[in-house]
Amino acid sequence: MIRVLVVDDHAVVRTGLMHLLATAGDMECVGQAAEGEAVPELVARLRPDVVLLDLSMPGADGVTVIRDLRAAALPARILVLTSFSDAGLVLDAVHAGADGYLLKQSEGEQILDGVRTVAAGGAPVDPAVARSLLRTVRERGGPTVALTERETEVLELIRLGYPNKTIARRLQISERTVKAHVTHILQRIGVPDRTQAALWAERNLHPPGSREAPS
Repeated sequence: MIRVLVVDDHAVVRTGLMHLLATAGDMECVGQAAEGEAVPELVARLRPDVVLLDLSMPGADGVTVIRDLRAAALPARILVLTSFSDAGLVLDAVHAGADGYLLKQSEGEQILDGVRTVAAGGAPVDPAVARSLLRTVRERGGPTVALTERETEVLELIRLGYPNKTIARRLQISERTVKAHVTHILQRIGVPDRTQAALWAERNLHPPGSREAPS
């Protein structure tokens, strides 16, 4: 029996997924969570085989949750189930340690098969997600440095010299989430500190003469 933890901030989605899991004879829902901060403790206590995880949640987002689970060396496999096929977000999740990536518009049987595949050690990826990744690689013609929309916003504010506390206030997210974004941005663009990140942003996010601050 495959033990599954469902994580999504929308109650209707959680209920629907739990009902879907109940239709499968080889898996059971052992718990649910509506926010990311609760997930590591639930995984440690409930020991699910698979965490079915949304990426867009208040507080700790899905990518931060994945990093926290991997940092804690918890053995659960992680299957992302989200509405977003953005290449940058996919790469964020994969680099953080996600084992599979499906979209919420998937058919129920595709989601169940994804859970089975991840539990067995596989890595299911929605075809639309795969196409998005391939398109990004082709358009860039080389190694992909794909940031999510939120990470691009954070990087732009770093370019303008704002500290994490101000960035958190302007974007209406927690300072902890900002710190996680900054860490990942530095890793993704391959620079050691905020100063170099600001210089990278100046070269890559803005053509010469463009100096507009975000509204």
